[in-house]
Formats: sequence, C-alpha cells, structure tokens
Amino acid sequence: MTRRRQHLRTALAVAVVTSTMAVPAAAPAGAQEKSTFTVGVIQDMDAFNVTLGVTLSSFEAWNNHYPTLTDKSEDDFSVEPSLAESWTGSADGLTWTYKLREGLTWSDGEPLTAEDVVYTINRSRDEEWSNHYSTVANITAEATDELTVVLTSSEPDPKLPVMDVYIVPPQVYEGLDADALSAHKAIDDPGGGPFVMKEWKKGQFWRMEANDSYWRGRPAVDELIFRVYTNPDALIAALKSGEIDATGDIPANQFDLLKNESDITVIAGNQGGFNELSINAGDGLGDFHPAVADPIVRRAIAHAIDRQTLLDRVLNGLGSLTPAMSTSASPEWDLVLPEAEQYGFDPDTARQLLEDAGYVDTDDDGVREDPDGRPLEFRYLSRSESELSAPLADFIGEWLKDIGIEIKIEVLSDTQLTPRIAEGTYEMFVWGWVPYVDPDPMLSYFTCSEISDDPESPGWNDANWCDPEYDRLYKEQNRELDPERRHEIVQEMLKIFHDSASYVVLFKTDDLNAFRNDRFTDVVCEPTETGPFLFTNTGKTYQRIRPVEDGETGSADCGERVAAASGGDAGDTASTADDSGSSAGLVIGLVAALVVLAGIVVFVLAKRKPADERE
Repeated sequence: MTRRRQHLRTALAVAVVTSTMAVPAAAPAGAQEKSTFTVGVIQDMDAFNVTLGVTLSSFEAWNNHYPTLTDKSEDDFSVEPSLAESWTGSADGLTWTYKLREGLTWSDGEPLTAEDVVYTINRSRDEEWSNHYSTVANITAEATDELTVVLTSSEPDPKLPVMDVYIVPPQVYEGLDADALSAHKAIDDPGGGPFVMKEWKKGQFWRMEANDSYWRGRPAVDELIFRVYTNPDALIAALKSGEIDATGDIPANQFDLLKNESDITVIAGNQGGFNELSINAGDGLGDFHPAVADPIVRRAIAHAIDRQTLLDRVLNGLGSLTPAMSTSASPEWDLVLPEAEQYGFDPDTARQLLEDAGYVDTDDDGVREDPDGRPLEFRYLSRSESELSAPLADFIGEWLKDIGIEIKIEVLSDTQLTPRIAEGTYEMFVWGWVPYVDPDPMLSYFTCSEISDDPESPGWNDANWCDPEYDRLYKEQNRELDPERRHEIVQEMLKIFHDSASYVVLFKTDDLNAFRNDRFTDVVCEPTETGPFLFTNTGKTYQRIRPVEDGETGSADCGERVAAASGGDAGDTASTADDSGSSAGLVIGLVAALVVLAGIVVFVLAKRKPADERE
C-alpha cells in the first residue's frame, strides 16, 4: 500500500501469516449467526492512537471507530451531516454554529455532547496533533449548550464548514497528559462510529464489532476483521478460497484474472494516489551528492524516464499519467500543463542538459562526472514492502545509465527508509502518496518548515526542497475563500514544484479492489463514479454492506464500472475500467473538492509540524 503516505501507505514490516496463526476464521454469510466481513490487507496499522498513526490501515480503522462533526458524501465529497445535523455560518465566514443530533452516545453508554467535540478540537489544536492540526490550527471551539458547537476561526478558512477530525472520548483522554497520550494504545477506548475496536494482534489481524449506539443505526454486519498478509499471492489465494471477503491490495497482474471469477467483483478506482521518484533537492540535512541539488540534473533525470512504459509494463495500464503530484482525491485539482512544458521522455534532451552544464564523462567509463570530478553515482533507496519497487528500479536504472548516471540500489524496509530520508543520506527513492480531498494538507508537506531538522523527528518534506514563493502562495491559498481564485493559486504552486523536478511523478495508481459477491452486497464506492470502495475517505462500505440473501448476487454502487452480469470471459466481466484505467478525466466538482479529509489519506493528513512522523 501507500502513505496517507504510501509512506503514506507506510507498509510496516509485519509477521508472516501462516496457517497456524491465531486469526479468527471467516465463514460464508449465513453459516453462523454472527456475520463477519473479513478484509485482507498487506499493510498493518502502525498505531490505533489517532495522535500517532499515519498508515492508511490506521485511518481505515479510525473511520469506523471515531465519530466526526461533519461527513463527506460518497457521490462527490460534498459536506454532509454527521454528529452535526445542521450548521450556519456568519456573514464574514469566520464563525460557524453546528447543531448536534439529540441522543448521541459513546459505545460505553456515556452521552456524546458538544463539550466532547469542543474538548477534541481545542486540545488537538493546543498540542498540535498531527492528524488534526491542519484542520483545527486556527479554530477556537465553544459549547453554548449540550447540542451546540460554535467554531470561530482566527483567519478566513476555505475548508469550513467541514470539520471532520476524529472526535475522541474525554472520559479517557482527560486522564492522559501529553506524555501519557503518546503511549496510549487506545484499543479499549469507547467509540462513536459504526464499529468499535476490540482486538489487535500486530502483524496478524485487528477485529471490530458493530456499535449498537451508532447514530445511523447498528450496521448490518456484526463484525469486521482485517487480516494481514505479507505475500500478495497468498492474499489473492485467500480471496479465491473464501478465507477473506474483500481486499484493496490486488497486484496489477492479478486484476484481469480476477474479472473472470464469477463469485468475485473487481473495481478499479482512483482517488489521487501516485508514485514519485523523489530526488534530494539539497535544502535539508545530510551527506548527499551535490549534483542532485542542481535543478538541471534533476530535469535531465525527469526527461530520461519513460513514464508511459512504466504505466504499461509495471502497472499493466491500471493508472494514468499526470505531470505533477496529485493534491486531492478529486482530479479537479490536478495540474493542467501544456505538453511542451512537461518532462516528456527525451534522452537526447537529458544528455544535452547534462553536457551543457559541465557533467561529462571524462574517462569514458559510461558515467559522467561533475565539474569537480565526482562521478554521478547516486544512492537509490528501494522499498522492500512494495512489489513495484524492483521493476521500477530496474527500468529507472537502465534509463539513467543511458544518460550517464549510475545508481546504487539499497533495499530498505519502510521503517528504515523514513529516517534515511530525514537524515538526507540518499540521492533518490521511489515511494507514493494518497492525498486527502482538500489540497491543503498535501500542499503543506512541501513548505520549507516541513523539511526535517532532526532525524529523530522527521518532517513531511521528503523532497528536501524549499521555495519562498511556494510558501507565500501556500499561505495565500490557505486563506482564500473564493474557489476559483484558490484553484488558480494551487495551479501556480504545482507549477513551481513541477519545475523544480524534485518530484518526478511516475504515474497515478488505481486502487484495485475486489469483494466476494456470493457473500456480501451493497458495496459503496467513493466517489461513486471514480473511486474504490475500500480505503476511502469515509468508509461508507462498512456502514452499508449486508450479507446476501438466498439467490442474491452482491451489487456495488460504483457507477458504470460494474456490469449487470458477473464472471464470464474477459469481454463479460464483473467490472470494467475505462480504456486507460484512469479517472482523471472525470470532474467531480470544484466545490466538492474543497472538502477536507479528516484523519484518513490518502486518504486528514493534516498539516504536520516538522517533528511529526509519517507513514
């Protein structure tokens, strides 16, 4: 998986799943009184504590366990009621008043009141909780009665009235100071979402039970189990055999094959996730080759990479090309850039750029030297947890060799890679991100303040790139209430970042999901026309799914991507993607794209201070 970061899916180093490990077994719906929906995952949670975790798996669990003041529509990400059933704003847009539903309770029976919302917002602001801070940084919350929350922003905030940070139970948190909170496991905390966390065996599984007190009503499924696999082949075998009911971690080379399984429905969704070649721009810590700090070298590297071949050969076409990083689950925010200004595959241009800048091969060994005689030999950090890493390194290594650059591949786990990035002891690596709905969090990661200044507390800016004009524009868009003007500012920022060539975006990745339609139905994609149904911005599928009834075949609300019939040959599939595998051409809507994702990716990676850890 990725970070919210594919950091954002930081996949953790997890224990190998064996037939003897203590994981609750899945059974066909109807075979027992308790209905269990079992999801196979490659990535374990890194923490269930919302102040610490950063993996997509953790966000998926939080989306089920914790309530939020507002929610997001699965149709288009527009803001919709949650704990708050209504809200009104002041004329200047700085004050918003939310009315909560009556009768809200935590899973332990304690009333869930306006004071609980206020407690979470104010404490997370004061202590700068990493998964809350970008949403609450300028907010002061007040409860005027048990059902009324008043939020006042010190500055214009284009994200309001969205307030989708995870609300935590004060009956637990009031007894924890900042130090105790950092050690809090949170597994036994009361919840206010559709399910409540009950058990977590790291590297094996986590289990959640339906919340009888959930304000929307108890889910139709009694229990969720997420089972951890380290081998994608074993994961797919488990799906086919019925050991699991669904997965969001389908290898690209298995996707088309699963289309022919009559009892399995597959969906190719896209929510802005991308993989990038990050090149150390040199504005941070570390011992790195000075050549990578030269934008000319980075641009030459960008021209040397055939991204279409990577999309076709590594992803089997299940993705799309984009000129710059994706900042939102909505494609409306993607950079629009004339082809002539993009870094197209052009080895001749790459070689000429290097030659003109004085990077020449003086000893005819195939590797260029910089003006001081140092060979262009770069450390390339490769992720051991990703099945994409090896083929990407092979392709990129050959293309860079062709222009006179040698890479030295080091294979690291994600837990090893993060500190190496913070230390700056590398020249390049490949990883990925899954952004939230609102572009602000993703944009914030590449401000100068997010560059790591302490390897023990890494910042988010893994490009080690700093630009004062980008920072100025970031502050401007962060306060701009006019949607059209804000969109223009974001385009300017993305163009600046693109031109730096610190991030060579290789491709946008489709999220390949599948579920057993002989067991469950009423699956929900987010957004309906383009998104996946697992690891989304709200987790509506878990709230809506139900076991199939006798003679019923499970359905999915995923637009035209699901055919009426299941199974058959390649021309009669359970679901189909468009010809390119891309959803980038489908416009969800600018206003909807302004909605912030609280907590999850890519899925609120809130703006993090430099000391925050990442996935």
